[in-house]
Amino acid sequence: MAGTAVVLLTAPFDPAGTGVSRQPRTASLQVASATFALVAAAFAVELHGGQVGALGRALASAGAHAGFLGLGWVVAGEARPGWRGPVLRLAVILSVASVSSRVSPWGASSYLAVPLALLAEARRRPELRMMGLGWPRPLACALGLGAGVFLGVHLLIAASLTFGYAVRIQSASDYLAAVAYDVGASALTAEWLFRGALFSLWWRRWAFWPAASLSTACALARYLLDPNLPHALEARLGAAFYVGLLGLSACALRAWSGSLLPGYLATVAFFLAYRMLGQ
Repeated sequence: MAGTAVVLLTAPFDPAGTGVSRQPRTASLQVASATFALVAAAFAVELHGGQVGALGRALASAGAHAGFLGLGWVVAGEARPGWRGPVLRLAVILSVASVSSRVSPWGASSYLAVPLALLAEARRRPELRMMGLGWPRPLACALGLGAGVFLGVHLLIAASLTFGYAVRIQSASDYLAAVAYDVGASALTAEWLFRGALFSLWWRRWAFWPAASLSTACALARYLLDPNLPHALEARLGAAFYVGLLGLSACALRAWSGSLLPGYLATVAFFLAYRMLGQ
């Protein structure tokens, strides 16, 4: 098994699949433009403040994550006809979940519908299987959970001992709402785009390490640009360290297992711990 893992980490994903189509580039530009326009409009609404402003922030979050799902879809599926319908439907579900979470912490439970909707849409698209849509062996899932738990516990210990952060859950409803957001939006879209579409695409062209490094760098940029990330220097340095390790681990799990699920479980497990940090 160890020998197989070493081969996977050094071999190209698909030596024959090195062609580059212009159609995904055009579709990706369309998705990116629509995402930018939606997020910009949502932030404009947020400037009004009050309940209207909260609605704008919710729509901005939904637009960003819908953009990640859309980009992943067109890159992995090579923008084959019919891609707009699933992407739009997923964007609507994300928007409803995001707005519901702003109305009530328990409304965030609607985020749990997003992975189910994504699976329902993707199972009708066999071209998406190349990005790691499949059920791995139980051992791979256990390794993914173990990796996420290890990094999460390490974060809690390091942050509490070094930077004075406290490990506590002040509100059970707020904590569960944050976890639902991670399960149905943050971790899901990161795994779908960065480890599913982009890593698979680059792994097809290059060896494992260049593909994993670039994919992890893109994921790290996504987290560092998140306005919800604390602005303290130690928080950003910690995010760079742990998200980097998490990204490389998820890529290795994707390569070894052939599935996105172990990396997704690792990401969710890590953020379960991260959400316990407070000052």
